[in-house]
Amino acid sequence: MKLLSMLSEVIFQVIIFSLLPFLWWFFTARRKESFFSWIGLKAVKGSWPKVIGGILFFFLLCLVSQLWWIPHLLPAGATVQSSYAGMGWSAFPSAFLFGIIQTGLSEEILFRGFLAKRLISHLGFATGNLLQGLVFGLLHGAMFFLVTTPLKALIITLITGFSGWLLGWMAEKAAGGSILPGWMVHGVGNLLLSMAEAFGLL
Repeated sequence: MKLLSMLSEVIFQVIIFSLLPFLWWFFTARRKESFFSWIGLKAVKGSWPKVIGGILFFFLLCLVSQLWWIPHLLPAGATVQSSYAGMGWSAFPSAFLFGIIQTGLSEEILFRGFLAKRLISHLGFATGNLLQGLVFGLLHGAMFFLVTTPLKALIITLITGFSGWLLGWMAEKAAGGSILPGWMVHGVGNLLLSMAEAFGLL
């Protein structure tokens, strides 16, 4: 029952995060291309070496930040992943839904599939991607200003913002506009962090 309840929450979040992009597409671009293609849910047509390099760098950033930086910046139990602490393999179904769909898919649709593409189309890649990364970092880091010092929260915001910038670069400069690699690495990264908490590795 708990898993079914979470599934409904996951579906609801994906719908909410897709609503603004869908309405924007419907009124401005529906005659030009399909919604899924417009937001980047399409095949990769870019440079696979760049995509693989971006994926490896993203995982390296996750590893370094979670093992050395975040533990010194946040009190114990401050992250969502900490809710899986000690659960072992029983955490996997919930962690999968949370990491791959609720955060990975919904955030890639909203931030890289919609916000980054709209900003880049109007401001160019450098400014547009920087702004979406900044918004991504601020929205993730805002909650931490309540549980740690402003300086530490700012550092977390910058780390998260750079992650958002990297995912935007991967989509637009490496994957030919596809958000699929970013969704994969974002989702799997969240899943691995949750399972690391579940087995007491963090």
